[in-house]
Amino acid sequence: MKLELHGRTVNTRRLFLLVVLPLVCVAALAIVFLPPSLVELVVIVLLAVPGAFLLIDRPALVFYILIIILFSNLDIYAPFPLYRYVVVFTIVSFALAIANGRRIVSHHSLVIALVAAFAIIAFQSLSVAREYGVGMRKLVALLKVLVVLWIVMQFVGDRKELRRFLLVLAAGILMADFLPFVLHPPARFASFSLLWSRGVVRYEGFVFEPNTFAMFQIFLIPILVFFTGAVQKPRIARLVFLALIVASVCVLILSFSRGGFVGLMCLVVTLLVVERRSKPLLISGVALIAAGIVVMPAVYWDRVKSLLDFASGGTSDFAIMTRVETMRAAFKLSVSNPLLGVGIDNFMSRAARFNPYPLTVHNTPLQILSELGIFALALFVGIVVCNIAIIRRMMARRDDPETARLGRALLMQQIAMLATTMFLPGAYEMIFWFMLALPAIAEYAYGRGEETESRGALVPSGRK
Repeated sequence: MKLELHGRTVNTRRLFLLVVLPLVCVAALAIVFLPPSLVELVVIVLLAVPGAFLLIDRPALVFYILIIILFSNLDIYAPFPLYRYVVVFTIVSFALAIANGRRIVSHHSLVIALVAAFAIIAFQSLSVAREYGVGMRKLVALLKVLVVLWIVMQFVGDRKELRRFLLVLAAGILMADFLPFVLHPPARFASFSLLWSRGVVRYEGFVFEPNTFAMFQIFLIPILVFFTGAVQKPRIARLVFLALIVASVCVLILSFSRGGFVGLMCLVVTLLVVERRSKPLLISGVALIAAGIVVMPAVYWDRVKSLLDFASGGTSDFAIMTRVETMRAAFKLSVSNPLLGVGIDNFMSRAARFNPYPLTVHNTPLQILSELGIFALALFVGIVVCNIAIIRRMMARRDDPETARLGRALLMQQIAMLATTMFLPGAYEMIFWFMLALPAIAEYAYGRGEETESRGALVPSGRK
C-alpha cells in the first residue's frame, strides 16, 4: 500500500530521512537536555505535527473529530485544552478549503437572523448585569456554541453528510453515556450528585451534571429512533439501534432527573402517535416503555410521584418547593426588568431579595425572560415557531419517505426537549441550541440532496 498526499505517491525513503528521522533526533535531544515539563510539551508537539499535516487538507475529518470531542468530553483526559485547539484547527482547515474554492453556506436565513438577534440581546444585557464577570463568562460560552453551530452548517450540505454527522454526534453522546463504566474520570471531575434524603448517587456520565445529562438522552433518543426506521441493511443494525435506545433510557433513569422523566414521557407519547403506522418504530416505543418499567427503581418512582403530588397540591418535597419559589422570583424580576432582564446569568444575585434559595430558575422560558427580557423570549418563541413550520414541511414530503421520517423524529425531539426545559435551566446549554438549530440544518441538507440521491430507505455508506 503506497502513501499518497494530494493525489501523489510519497517517497517513503525521503519521508523517513527528511521528516521521521529528524523528529526522532529532536525528541531524543529534548529528553536529554530539557526539563521534564518541557519534554512533555515537545512530545505532544512532535506527535501532533505529523497528524496536523495529514489532516490540514481534510476539514471534514477534523470536523468529525471536533464533534466526537464536543459530545463525548474525552478531552478531560488531555493535559491541555484540547477542544480549543481542535476548534482552531477546524477553522484553519476550513479557511484553507475556502481559499481553494469551497463556499460558505447558510442554512435558513430567518432562523439565523433570529439567533443572531438573540445573541445581540444577550450581549446588550451585560449593560444591566450586576455581576459583569459572571455574565461575560456565560455570554462567551453561548457564543462558542453558536460558532460551533456555524461550523456544523459548513459540513452538512446534503443528506449523506447529515446522516454521517448525526451518527458521529450519536457516537459522541453514547461515549459520554457509557465510558464512565469502563474509564474513571480524572480526579478533578470525580464529583457526585446525590439524593441526600435517600443516599442515592445520580449518574451523570461524562456530562457531569445529571439534569443536563438527561437532556442529552432526550436529544439522542429521537435520532436513534430515526436510524431504527431508516436503516434497512444490514438487518442487525435495527437491533443495534433498538438496544442503544433501551440503554439510553436506562442511563436517563439512573440520572434521577424529573425533568428528564417528563421529556421521556412526552417523547414516548409523540412516538406512538406519529409513528403508529410503522412497525419498527412502534417496537421502539414499546421498548422505551418496557425499559422504563423494568429499570426504574423505587426511589425514582417516588420522585415522579412528587410531581403528581405537586399537581394535586399536596407535595412537601423541598426540591419542588424551592423551584416553585425561584419561578416566582423569575416572574417578579421579569415584571420589574421587562426589556433587558437582569443580565445574562445574573438571576441568582438579583433574586436573593425575593427568595433565600441560591438556585437558578428551573424553567428555560422564565430564565430567558428574567435574564434577557421580553424581546429575547419573543425571539426564542420565533425560533420554535420556525422549527415547527420546517418540521411540518418535512413531514409533508410524501414523495420522500426518509425526509418525512426525519421530520417526525425532529418533532419528537422538539416536543420532548421543550417539555424537559420547562423543568430545567437550559437557555445557554449546548444541547439546547443544537436542538433549536437541527431542523434548519436538516431541511437544507435534504432539500439539496433530493436531486442527487435516490428517495427511500437509508443504507449506510462509506466516506466520499
